[in-house]
Amino acid sequence: MNILIYNIIHLFIFPFFLFFFGFRFLFKKENVNSFLQKLLSAGSVNNYDYIIHVASIGELNSINFIIKEIFTNKKILITCSTLSSYQLAINKYAQFKIQYLPYDFYPLVNIFLTKNKTDKFIWIDSEIWPNYLYALRARNIKTYLINARISEKSFVRWKLASTFIKDLGSVYKDIYASSLGDKKKFEILLKRKVFFCENLKFYQKLNILTKNKKNLCFASVHLQEYGDIAKIISKIKLNNIDKIYIIPRHPQYISILSNELSKNNVSSEKIIVLNEIGKNKEIYSISKVTFMGGSLFIHGGQNPLEALSCGSYILTGPHISNFSSIYNELESQKLCGVFKEIDHNLISNLIDKIMNETELLDINKIEYLFNKKIKKLREITNKISND
Repeated sequence: MNILIYNIIHLFIFPFFLFFFGFRFLFKKENVNSFLQKLLSAGSVNNYDYIIHVASIGELNSINFIIKEIFTNKKILITCSTLSSYQLAINKYAQFKIQYLPYDFYPLVNIFLTKNKTDKFIWIDSEIWPNYLYALRARNIKTYLINARISEKSFVRWKLASTFIKDLGSVYKDIYASSLGDKKKFEILLKRKVFFCENLKFYQKLNILTKNKKNLCFASVHLQEYGDIAKIISKIKLNNIDKIYIIPRHPQYISILSNELSKNNVSSEKIIVLNEIGKNKEIYSISKVTFMGGSLFIHGGQNPLEALSCGSYILTGPHISNFSSIYNELESQKLCGVFKEIDHNLISNLIDKIMNETELLDINKIEYLFNKKIKKLREITNKISND
């Protein structure tokens, strides 16, 4: 495969893509603003010191340290892919320009980079957009991939286009992988040096408060998990718990979650379902235990580090392939528990047990784990800012 074939395929499927976009619009996963920016590359002409792309909320929440270290007093454009990440970015980084990144369709890419001029473009996590990478190279824009992750499925798929992916990889000035496993995969694919930087969410300010209440949180819960979560809660001894907070991954489906809770006869007296974006850390800081969603079906799990940084003990289901190295490290330090199977009784029984434990977490271990990473990230941010 090469860029010509890639664009011919895109040209062929674009009408179907428009239909798919309309489908997402009906289900409130897109809106008029995202349509104008993603499919028409709408926006004014500007010059920026940096453009940084975060696909969704997870990536957006991981850039706090980078923002603090290299973006101070800089003109920045932050681009997003999802409605939720866009809204959170607007609230969190009001000092910067926020917009949706147009799709990787050559005319849109060309318009976007003509309107939004920059010297440095930073991609977060696993973003490999061929037209953007070739256009960035043609414009001599320094390009970085930070917190690089790649799933086993994507790894196998990209191996089928080895020459193409190797050429794409040469566009990046530097690549920083989030785990040693990802580092190895990227080096195999791209045939180049890849640096190891740990996961970016290790680099954040700790907010560990004394937990005076027995609050439980179910975080980043996906639509496919609503039934399982409702069954688990129905089996928990609620007299041992003050409040149960549920943070849906997509708040627009809250009515379905409410139906599942009702179906399982879960009393709403102690249940609080969050319907707004950006409150996660506030809830983590008052929760003794957090069960991370995205792990009760084949999705890959969710990053536990933000909750852990607030002193909340982590539990998760078995499907955590995207963050297995992090969970392995946390489990070895007794900072989390990983269920090997989806057993509602087992999960609820363990929650009942650990909610009554007085010394659930070793705070010193958490502080050491996070603080020892700072030096390595500063080396990365210093290098990027000085390039």
